Amino acid sequence: MRVAIDFTPGLNQPAGIGRYTRELVRALAEQAHFDIVLWHGRTSSPRPRPSSPRIHYRQMPFSERWLTRLWYRLRIPFPIDPLIGPVDVVHGTDFLVPQARCARVATVHDVSFLLVPELGHPRLVSFLRAVVPRMLRTADALITVSESVQQDLLRLYRVAPDRVYAIPHGVAFPFVPHQPQHARPVIASLGIREPYVIAVGTVEPRKGYPVLLQAVERAAENIPDLQLVIVGATGWLAEPIERALEEAQQRGRVFRLRRISDQTLAALYSAAAAFVTASFYEGFNFPLLEALACGAPAIATDIPVHREVAGNAALFVRSGDVDSLAEAMISLLTDTTLARRLQQAGPQQASRFSWHKSAEQHIAVYRAVASEHANRRA
Repeated sequence: MRVAIDFTPGLNQPAGIGRYTRELVRALAEQAHFDIVLWHGRTSSPRPRPSSPRIHYRQMPFSERWLTRLWYRLRIPFPIDPLIGPVDVVHGTDFLVPQARCARVATVHDVSFLLVPELGHPRLVSFLRAVVPRMLRTADALITVSESVQQDLLRLYRVAPDRVYAIPHGVAFPFVPHQPQHARPVIASLGIREPYVIAVGTVEPRKGYPVLLQAVERAAENIPDLQLVIVGATGWLAEPIERALEEAQQRGRVFRLRRISDQTLAALYSAAAAFVTASFYEGFNFPLLEALACGAPAIATDIPVHREVAGNAALFVRSGDVDSLAEAMISLLTDTTLARRLQQAGPQQASRFSWHKSAEQHIAVYRAVASEHANRRA
């Protein structure tokens, strides 16, 4: 078997879909007994050194933007096969999969463009609403990153249930608990004061940062030295959020980091009084899983996927509820028994998620669709 995977997100996106693509390829290379072709649009981004002789790169003659226009906006009818050579499966890792003469698989990361369109970039929402339904009709199999997204997809579209596979992400080193003597020098070198709570994710409306900031200000009435550490780049529709964060940063309430290494992030999780996610909607939530793996006591909004990821290893609060979020933070910073229980429960819960298991399930999907496609052509 020979599988072609869209590696464009792995080159261009540091988090989210980019992390999924890189970690999946790494795990596949460790256990797959077939060739993997990583195709991507023309780019100046450096490609990682292949971790296996079975991995081969193929750069398209067009940029990602032009490929999107040709394949999905203009629907120019040319398959990808001549550009990458003969393969048995083409896997689109970022919602869409191009035309091909072989079996086609697409990963659907969320359906925020339907459920919370007001929280997304208008052009992206419009684009996904137009092209995703066509992809759902023609792909041989769909992979969702959680059972929550799987159920949303089945509810919102007429998709055959036996074509939709829920395969959750994994978590890997360096996201493990760091001992204080290893974590605290990292915290000190950055100039972060303790106690702090940490939030990780792109600054955009869906992440609920205004609610989180208000809750931290309210919790600080009881814990005056409390600081909010935010790790994340600026996203879309972020201007008013950034202004509020900048003002809080000038007062010392917020400490902002945009790009840091995974090793530094793991140390920040490990030393945090709490990890907090105030998101209104998520398809999965990498930072929540990473924080649990590092033993950070976690607070999460009570949405289905957070229950799926965190199980009983987090405190849950209503989305948009400033008071409940503030009370949860105060509880974790003042109740050492509660904090210790969650610190112990987090790594145990996170151990249920592994990239090895995710890769195994992806391979099973590849084999199934390749076999079905071959039987149809016989």
